[in-house]
Amino acid sequence: MTALPFAVQDLTEQVQVDGQRPAEVWLPETVEQVAEAMALAFERNLAVIPLGNGTKRHIGLPPSRYDVALCLRKLCGFVEYAPDDLVVIVKAGTTLAELQQALRERGQFLPLDPPFPERTTVGGVVATAMTGPCRCLYGAVREHLLGIKVVQPDGKVTRFGGKVVKNVAGYDVTKLYVGSFGTLGVIVEANFKVRPLPETQATLPLWADDTDAVERFLSALVLSDVTPACAELLNATALEQTGIGALLVPKGRYCLLLGFDGFREEVAWWLGEAQRLAATAGLAVADTLEGETEKALRAQVRDAHAGEGATWVLRVILPSSEVCGFTEKVQRVLGERSGVLAHSLNGVLRVLVHEPFNEEMADAVTALLQHAVKQGGNLVVEKVPTEWKKRLPVWGQLPSAWQLMQRLKAALDPKGILAPGRVV
Repeated sequence: MTALPFAVQDLTEQVQVDGQRPAEVWLPETVEQVAEAMALAFERNLAVIPLGNGTKRHIGLPPSRYDVALCLRKLCGFVEYAPDDLVVIVKAGTTLAELQQALRERGQFLPLDPPFPERTTVGGVVATAMTGPCRCLYGAVREHLLGIKVVQPDGKVTRFGGKVVKNVAGYDVTKLYVGSFGTLGVIVEANFKVRPLPETQATLPLWADDTDAVERFLSALVLSDVTPACAELLNATALEQTGIGALLVPKGRYCLLLGFDGFREEVAWWLGEAQRLAATAGLAVADTLEGETEKALRAQVRDAHAGEGATWVLRVILPSSEVCGFTEKVQRVLGERSGVLAHSLNGVLRVLVHEPFNEEMADAVTALLQHAVKQGGNLVVEKVPTEWKKRLPVWGQLPSAWQLMQRLKAALDPKGILAPGRVV
């Protein structure tokens, strides 16, 4: 064990990545300690994987080396909060729930809703670019991130971006770290622009027996003046797998949950117009949900995207116009065992399967990847038994910029000590 004040001995079980345990676990509480840790790792050529609470550590390839788990869960709290400027700077180990609670006390919120906010850390949200259903209205992590503080692989501390919504022109280096999965640097602080809380929110459940009706409705919706906060499409299997069906009265094989945030008058108008469009498209319209019941439903849908309990999970990125067709394709290839839930207007679809993975499943993943690419999208294997990861296209079809990404990794992490082998 390295003689560091933040080295611990009892967490190696909790920080396993794809079955691999680190030799050491470091639990720094300050940015200075993170810098000290990385300087030591750089000097000794130790492979480091940065972690928050580890809620996304199943994503990616198995590490080629894993010497140290750098846990940032104690690096928490606020650095600065300016409610009048709608800007907050928070340490990376702060959970999203803690951040949202503090903002809520001032009538504000950060419009990001990844699964399990009580466990998900701010640094993890940025590093994985993880969003949720409300991306439909509010956008992705990149849209809300103003700046970050990063500890480089050699221990140098660097700040990118700024504290204000309008920044000077130049290269927006901040965005490089969004979705980098800890491979380029250790994110220790994040600056966000926040928003006032909506006056009200409501969710309208719509039902159909086929995806054609759903597609007709969505096509009409995008041409209308209706502005949903989320539009979650679930098939019958997903409703059963996730328990969401127990909160609703089923009226078809597919459920489209249309959520709205805003002022009471505009939400009421959107609901009325959405109901009219749904009836025209042939969808069954259920009662609007509001209050605590609606909040509980949104939370359950949000958390369902984590795929907890599923043996394997696929994330498919498509043009939004292809979501309904791909849902049908999944069910033809995998049958009724496949749960499908999608951010239907953002083109992000997840496939959840609770059965053991085998050769038949591997062939199905390949077929679905080929179909996704043909439709102008891609497919990522977010969760699968470790022994299959080397045999599957975990990151889907590699982008044309893959070599550029590798050169960037080599430039920022010349010794290759940060999360080696996980992404690039």
